[in-house]
Amino acid sequence: MIYKTKPFQHQEDAVNRFVSKKYGALFCEMGTGKTKIVLDIVQNAEDIVDVLVTAPNGLHHNWAINEIPRHYAKDVSVFCWKGPIKTQKAKKEFKWFINDNTKTRVFLINVEALRTASGFDTATEFFCSSIRTKHMIIDESTCIKNPKALQTKRVLKLSEQAQCKWVLNGTPITQSPLDLFSQCRFLDKNAIPYNTYTAFKHAFAIETVMTMGSRAFRKIIGYQNLEQLTKILEPFSLRIEKKDCLDLPDKTFVKQAVELHPKQERIYNSMKDDCLALLENGELVTSTLALTKIVKLHQILTGFVTDDEGTEHPIDNNRIAALMQIAETTKPLVVFCAYKFNVAQIKAELKKKFPDSNIVEYTGNITDSVRNEGVRQFQDGEADFFLATSAAAKGLTLHRASTMVYYSNNYSLETRLQSQDRIHRIGQDKKCTYIDLVVPNTVDEGILSRLKEKKELSGMVLDDLIEIIK
Repeated sequence: MIYKTKPFQHQEDAVNRFVSKKYGALFCEMGTGKTKIVLDIVQNAEDIVDVLVTAPNGLHHNWAINEIPRHYAKDVSVFCWKGPIKTQKAKKEFKWFINDNTKTRVFLINVEALRTASGFDTATEFFCSSIRTKHMIIDESTCIKNPKALQTKRVLKLSEQAQCKWVLNGTPITQSPLDLFSQCRFLDKNAIPYNTYTAFKHAFAIETVMTMGSRAFRKIIGYQNLEQLTKILEPFSLRIEKKDCLDLPDKTFVKQAVELHPKQERIYNSMKDDCLALLENGELVTSTLALTKIVKLHQILTGFVTDDEGTEHPIDNNRIAALMQIAETTKPLVVFCAYKFNVAQIKAELKKKFPDSNIVEYTGNITDSVRNEGVRQFQDGEADFFLATSAAAKGLTLHRASTMVYYSNNYSLETRLQSQDRIHRIGQDKKCTYIDLVVPNTVDEGILSRLKEKKELSGMVLDDLIEIIK
């Protein structure tokens, strides 16, 4: 077997099981390395292949920036979808990619783009250009859970051209059993013994007839025969939970790349240019001033700007969507933010996406009694999400969760190290996963790298702070 990064035993076992198969479902909890598993399956299946990866918007960039460079050992050509291919430069890049028959080609596209003619046609063109074995991977495969959705239909249409197919998902298979129908149909039309969604629903859902005025409709009130469903899935699925991976370290750190929204990128680059102009003019001369500029640039990356009067204004960003994708498959969840405004933004989005979930806030402007009650609710299972700033970094026990997301990093090394221990405490019986949302090649990455080097930003010399801005 070829491995660029040494696999854990559970990963190696998974590769050995699926490397000679034509399809498989990796239902693996976040932090167990399912992306590495599927990349190792692909690169050990044959010498040179073609791969189409589709994922929720933003997540497909993470494959290009982090996952493939880190785990794929063979020569590989990667094309990452960034929108309709209109400019001469983009056309030239795609033509070069399409005509490169010397190495494995990987085409990455967000699943939402497949709803458009340009996205679907480009993905189709990629597959049509292939003369090799074609693999198709769906990351966070609940994105095709709705059989009636256009993006589901487009994914299933594309899958007809692929010889090998894989779905990746961290959600337990019994959480939403009906979501599995389209995922299984994607893998193989004979993967499960049900040809229609209606037959699948009748087998595993409990329905009752409801009436509203003169209208009658069927409502799902529960599920049944889940042990039978598990047996049906067993031949082609793998379920891995962190608690079962004895080879995993106590703490796993994951860096997830986030792409800048075009508007956000314009604002960020404009402010960065202003900072560099001040530097050239000799006006950026103190560490305090440089740190202030870093804070403003960092705020833009997290989804807001602060005007001269100190009022915060939200800006379009992909960071929220990246977090929502994690939240969909990972509960309970602790989210740390550098700014209270981020907490408010996240809470609003979580309320929209999970209206039935209780969301706890823990920030400096909330009274002790309310904060303490929030901790109790989270630990007792009455809340799914715990949103916090540095106010929650010390002393709290939040070990009901085993996954923590750093939506935006605080600049204090002590805050970072202390906050990690909120879920990694005596009584925690699971492996802990820490996910950093990071915009590559920005102050986001500069802050995180300094924290990893155990450096305190507030104590840095001017030259180092300027390097972060650059």
